[in-house]
Amino acid sequence: MAETARVLAMQTLYQIEYEGAYANLAVKHCLAQNPGLSSVDRAFFTGLVYGVVRYRLTLDYLITRYSRIKLKKISKYILMILRLGIYQLLYLDKIPDSAAVNESVRMAKRYGHSASAGYVNGLLRAVLREREKLVFPEETIARLSVQYSYPEWLVERWISQFGKDFCEALLDAGNREPELCLRVNTLKTDRESLMKKIESARASGLCADAILCDGFDLAHSDVFREGLVTAQDIGAMLASCVLKPEPGEVVYDMCAAPGGKTTHIAQLMQNRGSIRAFDIHAHKIELIRQNASRLGIDMITAEEKDASLYDAALSQTADKILADVPCSGLGIIRRKPDIKWNKTQADDLSAIQMQILENAADYLKPGGELVYSTCTVEPAENELLIEAFLKKHPEFSAVDFTEILPEKLQKETAASGYLTLYPNVDETDGFFIAKLRKGVGV
Repeated sequence: MAETARVLAMQTLYQIEYEGAYANLAVKHCLAQNPGLSSVDRAFFTGLVYGVVRYRLTLDYLITRYSRIKLKKISKYILMILRLGIYQLLYLDKIPDSAAVNESVRMAKRYGHSASAGYVNGLLRAVLREREKLVFPEETIARLSVQYSYPEWLVERWISQFGKDFCEALLDAGNREPELCLRVNTLKTDRESLMKKIESARASGLCADAILCDGFDLAHSDVFREGLVTAQDIGAMLASCVLKPEPGEVVYDMCAAPGGKTTHIAQLMQNRGSIRAFDIHAHKIELIRQNASRLGIDMITAEEKDASLYDAALSQTADKILADVPCSGLGIIRRKPDIKWNKTQADDLSAIQMQILENAADYLKPGGELVYSTCTVEPAENELLIEAFLKKHPEFSAVDFTEILPEKLQKETAASGYLTLYPNVDETDGFFIAKLRKGVGV
């Protein structure tokens, strides 16, 4: 018998919580294993998993508040069922309260016993009774942490960096599911032609090759299979645009998988020239090749290579370089909410980021240009790192790329060679882009 979307969500959440699965991969695997799910149930299942992961801290706070059993003592499956039930009651307007409660009780009977079912029923109804008057902590950091479901250390850090009001807006934006953003493959079609094939599509005002869609099943669409389009956020698209690669150039992509920016660079080069795409993970090299093949690109050489390890053979050989480095990922929480729970305050990637940038700097020809980018809003991984690099390397200068940007994103900092995008301000992922030029005669 086919499982319901709720049961599949509960099983997937169990894998994420207790078996270390990544949410996006666990969702993708479950959908692949259950091809008979209707499009409505696929969307419901996906929304349940991401929603519970997104609001995990808030849900556990409420379970603790209304439960007679301590959180750590609750059966693992029952805990997942409680999270799912409360999430539906608080955050899904289109789900009847009775369905949220009754289906949770039914699952509790299956995965627990009669007492478990009674416990789940009682707790969910207690939450339901007080839904309009839920009490959160009074202290600012604790309140924001519980209300928006973020670890306290991150709330405290963002208040320190951005101020309370901006921090709260950033937390809220990170909980808002983004629209699907697609990049048109201009090697095969154009935006106007593609939009006629997707009913919900509308043109983005932030990038000439971008369209936005709502409720579109990309993976099972003809436009995807035919290589007319690929999923990519505006911020990631802008990194390639700011690099401004030209046909015939030699370009290196230092950390390329799965190949979104790599293939965009090839697209901007009209599939003429040479791109060497490096990635440390052998299994991801094939993803780059598959993406290039689907999009009709044959100028990319994908290679297994650790970008943080220097390769003397590459010294001064590239015209342009993209260094989209490993980062904390705190700018894409709205797409990957489990990032909130997988990072710690002690995480520090600045050393490896700087090493990759140093290597890229050496690989660049005199007069060449490189773009450094991250999908985080952390200054230590972004502008502070670029400032430190420029102090150490007087042969490099920042490049004003204001004119490359859409008018809405032409911030003052772009004249100084860098740009930070924020989801609460720019309606993009949190993203950082810096552009540097190597002096001639270096």
